[in-house]
Amino acid sequence: MKEPEYKVRPSSREDTKDVFRIFLSPAQLLLHKLHAGDVCHIVTLHQLSTRPAVVWPATEKIKDDVVQTSKALQILYGLKLDSRISIRRGDVAITDADEITLCEIPQNESQSTPPNPDEDERSHWAWRLKHYLCKAEILAPGMTFDRVEANDERRSYRIQSINSSADQMLYRARPSCTVCLKDGHSKRANSFEWGKSLLVVPSEGVGGLDKQIELLNDEVSVYSHPPEKYAKMPLFFRTCQGGILLHGAPGTGKSMVLRKICEAGWRRAFHIDITDGSQQLGENETAIPQIFSKALGCQPSVIIIDHLESIAGKQNPTDLARSVNIGQILSRQLDRLDETQTLAIGATRSLTEINQDLRRVGRLDLEIEIPIPDSKSRAEILKVLCKLPKDKADSTLERIAARTHGFVGADLKKLLRQAMKTTRAQDRASESRIGDFDCRPTEPQALLESMEDAFTSALANIRPTVMQEIFLEIPETKWSDIGGQHEVKKRIQQALVWPVKYPDEMKQSGLKAKKGLLLYGPPGCSKTMTARATATESGLNFIAVRGAELLSMYVGETERAVREVFGKARAASPSIIFFDEIDAVGAARDKSQQGGIHTVTTLLNELDGVEELKGVFVLAATNKPELLDPALIRAGRLSETLYVGLPDLEARRAILQMQTPVSLSDDVDVMALSEMTEGFTGAEIVKICEQASYIAFEEQIQSKEKRRVSQKQLSTALATVKRSVTPEMVRKYEAWGAGR
Repeated sequence: MKEPEYKVRPSSREDTKDVFRIFLSPAQLLLHKLHAGDVCHIVTLHQLSTRPAVVWPATEKIKDDVVQTSKALQILYGLKLDSRISIRRGDVAITDADEITLCEIPQNESQSTPPNPDEDERSHWAWRLKHYLCKAEILAPGMTFDRVEANDERRSYRIQSINSSADQMLYRARPSCTVCLKDGHSKRANSFEWGKSLLVVPSEGVGGLDKQIELLNDEVSVYSHPPEKYAKMPLFFRTCQGGILLHGAPGTGKSMVLRKICEAGWRRAFHIDITDGSQQLGENETAIPQIFSKALGCQPSVIIIDHLESIAGKQNPTDLARSVNIGQILSRQLDRLDETQTLAIGATRSLTEINQDLRRVGRLDLEIEIPIPDSKSRAEILKVLCKLPKDKADSTLERIAARTHGFVGADLKKLLRQAMKTTRAQDRASESRIGDFDCRPTEPQALLESMEDAFTSALANIRPTVMQEIFLEIPETKWSDIGGQHEVKKRIQQALVWPVKYPDEMKQSGLKAKKGLLLYGPPGCSKTMTARATATESGLNFIAVRGAELLSMYVGETERAVREVFGKARAASPSIIFFDEIDAVGAARDKSQQGGIHTVTTLLNELDGVEELKGVFVLAATNKPELLDPALIRAGRLSETLYVGLPDLEARRAILQMQTPVSLSDDVDVMALSEMTEGFTGAEIVKICEQASYIAFEEQIQSKEKRRVSQKQLSTALATVKRSVTPEMVRKYEAWGAGR
């Protein structure tokens, strides 16, 4: 069924809080199963990109094929009146904004950057803007505020970044947020002189990216020389230059690196990005060629193309006929830069999401990854954020860096801010005068040491950005919550926790880390609970997925979901992937449909890839091990198998003691009950305890006297719960384990 398309019409409401609202007729809300205030995705057909918005019923009668939007949203998303869009349901998180950075927009976009205000003036406008920001229902980078009034003067501003990110995410401003004003993004021409000036990308204020900055400087230095220097060289030597493509997960620092590249000393820097290029792209395809022409007339120059996946993303072949192919336009313009002193640099969160023509030789062919930082790089980033020298040791920050697996620069900045808020709150509570910090040391390292508890508290509430789309909240399950299973706990510790806690010792002993573990056994025997305890006790990033959740009726979608799970784990290493019900995606290929064959092959390829990576572990669970493809449990994959069987006598006793929520009567014999529950699963024993508690509570209501759980009530509950695991099933599991 074809998606309904809607014509863009202006909204009759232009209040700040309505910027992200799109208005539909009531019939269309019913069609999409949307309610007022739901976050949805609008799909712009001319760019084939999805953008978040908030849906509301129209306040006036409109046609079913019309969507009303604010002027600000049209500018932000490059929409025109009569543009056609479609709408899809979506689940987009709205994040609190801690820091909002804005730049002033010239009244006439053709004029130069507005003069820099002094500090007092900047503070006044920041204070005034906070009122507008808090009034807005939703914020996003690129959003504009026109004709802001203060002191009988009107100015316009654009949000440059939120929480140090320019990604198209949704945010909400709070009165406690920080508002920063930066100079406009248009760079004035610098006084560059051929033969006298040297282009250098500064590394000040950048942590954990020394290799990337060094590589960029190797490339950028070539553009310091006049064109005639290479005029007499052979053609092959003159045409070896190409553009640069930065890629990496959100929050790793791509936009920051682009800003540093602009500070290298170019005669002029030009920008094409989603925040200030989308309006031009939607209205006039000639905007990009014009920018390239201006850059070629002002060499040496640089052209920055941020958020490339939003400007020139991979296109759906079925929509090519009706779309403006920005990728083709960019490709033609990049070809113009051959034998010039103009460098094009793009940035994207994923190489697979952009038009692949842009990656050809001579275009954006030098690909530089801005990686998820390791422990050493995280320590450097924290030192930069704290204004400390990168080469100066700081034990507090180094300990925090060791605990923040998978955190990117933006996450670390958020962590630092949260720790400072907690510290200030503690000081306000302990001091009679607000803001009195006399009780704390003023020397940076001593102050950080006193804040370590605040960092620990903040860590409990902040998750790595790379985990946000897949990360599942895992209950605080500990090993002590699981009765028995001591051998299983021990072997999981050896396989998953030791390699992270004792890597050097294991290497010295000649021990190699295992790549995967398979938990198998009857239902209700704590396999999933064991995985949860592993997540809690190890402190590693934990990605939990059910095999059935990955299945899709659409060709290739299941394989894509499997690759995405492993991609997230690599980005957030050291990490654990837990596949519950892995038999749903790992069934033997001779028993699978064609799609199942492809899924198992993808899973095998990813498992083999883990062998070359560090810190990615696979934990899987199944009730049906006989269905698994034999290739999954070969060496280097899920070669370690652990039987999680029925609880033994000691385990049953521990479960009974843990699962009785009220006090027991003196006549209760826990050991006798433990013997009577032989053959029951852990889940069934829990059910017996719950049932006995309900019986006791019912008698308490009738007698109006507090009752304790008695032996009789436990025996009654025991009689109502049936064993689900037969001796034949147990023999079957044991035979499978012995036959491997």
